[in-house]
Amino acid sequence: MESQRKQMPTGILSSTYRVATTVAVPLVAIGMSCHVRGRRRYGERFGFWDAVPHVQWWMHGASVGEVQGLLPFVSEVRSAVAGDKILLTSTSPTGLDRAGESVDFCRLLPIDAPVCVRRALRQVGGADRFVLAETELWPTALAELLARGIPLHIVNGRISDYTLAWYRRLSAVFTPLLSRVESVCVADEAQRQRYRELGVRDEVLHITGHTKYDTEPTVTSESARASLRREFFHDDSVDTPLVVLGSLRPGEEAGWFNSLRSLVRQGRRIRVVVAPRHMEKVEYFSQQLSGIGVSWRLWSDTTRSACDVVLLDTMGRLEDAYSIADVAFIGGTLVDIGGHNPFEPAMYGVPVVVGPYISVIRDVVQELRADSGIIEISDGVELHALLERVLARDPAIQNIGDQGRRVWLRHRGASKRVLSVITNA
Repeated sequence: MESQRKQMPTGILSSTYRVATTVAVPLVAIGMSCHVRGRRRYGERFGFWDAVPHVQWWMHGASVGEVQGLLPFVSEVRSAVAGDKILLTSTSPTGLDRAGESVDFCRLLPIDAPVCVRRALRQVGGADRFVLAETELWPTALAELLARGIPLHIVNGRISDYTLAWYRRLSAVFTPLLSRVESVCVADEAQRQRYRELGVRDEVLHITGHTKYDTEPTVTSESARASLRREFFHDDSVDTPLVVLGSLRPGEEAGWFNSLRSLVRQGRRIRVVVAPRHMEKVEYFSQQLSGIGVSWRLWSDTTRSACDVVLLDTMGRLEDAYSIADVAFIGGTLVDIGGHNPFEPAMYGVPVVVGPYISVIRDVVQELRADSGIIEISDGVELHALLERVLARDPAIQNIGDQGRRVWLRHRGASKRVLSVITNA
């Protein structure tokens, strides 16, 4: 096995990839410098890391969603082996922000060019294992880790239809890497079959469930919910329905805001929390809200005046908003992104709404659908009809929320199963 780890992917495609990424470094440097998000932790993107001592766990999540999915597993590691040190890498600064103080060290994974990857690795005192969330396969980084004898594990393994096609075409690059993985933890049999097709050995494939769904609610009482509602909207009323638009992407707001404008003009009242997926889009949603004639404010507004719409312009409050919602829309499903975690509101028994673009969360949506635990909409007409039902307090809506929570309960315990697989590999 040790000799296997020290092998590097070879062949024309692998060599071409390494040359191409090296040549691209100056262009990427210029591009990154032109954007606010790109300038954050700028040096780390090119391997200029502060030193990291030896760690027992090096975990990697591509962005906010993947890091969010790792956090329950991080908590499980902390409980089981309290003294272990954890390094978290991401390709997104907001992903690192989401981890907060739950890990010991945070760094941006550098551009996947040999010079950048090796520069970063020289600053790491070593790692007992590398745990990759979902499937963001950076060939150079993974090859360099394997060459240093660092075991590779994949958790929450997921290969979409789109990435499967790419991995098939580039099998000469990816198959040598995947064949050396120590363990792959997936949510279901369909995903296990996809990894098997790409060269992962049967004996290292395990169905464990997805750790991102292995969360516990942080809001646990009705008094806490009442307090949060006052914090968001500054009154004690529970009669006005509350809709949360979570992880919203530009373009998805149109139907919701149009319906909201129509309801306001009719003298009807509904409250909304708008939670952008990315903080740099707050200004965009501010402009959209300013044009529909409703009272709204930014969460950070120190006056905290009463209003009907709150626009979250800070990280870390989405779960609070979900916990007090009557209905929650999952962003990235009315535009072709593929969706985000529907169990974040479902664990509170909140009815979950998704649009037609569910490629990232298809398996979960199918499971919720089978148990009548999700609401699916495809256009503004269906969206407006849903809001009418919410305003009418249709009891069938809450029944959907109850069913969704039952599905969430089935996914608990994934973090323990994943930890057992990795520590016994």
